[in-house]
Amino acid sequence: MRPSQPSSLLHYLAATYEEDRHRGEERRHSHERALLETRGEHPSSRARLGAALLNLVRRDDHSLTDHPCRLPDGSIGRVAVVQNSGEWQLVCRLA
Repeated sequence: MRPSQPSSLLHYLAATYEEDRHRGEERRHSHERALLETRGEHPSSRARLGAALLNLVRRDDHSLTDHPCRLPDGSIGRVAVVQNSGEWQLVCRLA
């Protein structure tokens, strides 16, 4: 007659392996659910147009200097060097 301890050890190991496998499946499924939930819709054409216009307006951000200035609304901006009608001007821009 075989002792009961090795079989109980085998059952214990088998149960441990099953728990690990199920834990891995649960983790994988929760990760897949999280990925599916975070997928957003594509931005509308109006939103893309607005982003493109902002990009055009702010395309001269490379001309910003390190000098701070005060904007009309009271917030702090930075001085930018821009060309207006062929002349270079210093203007205060939102940083």
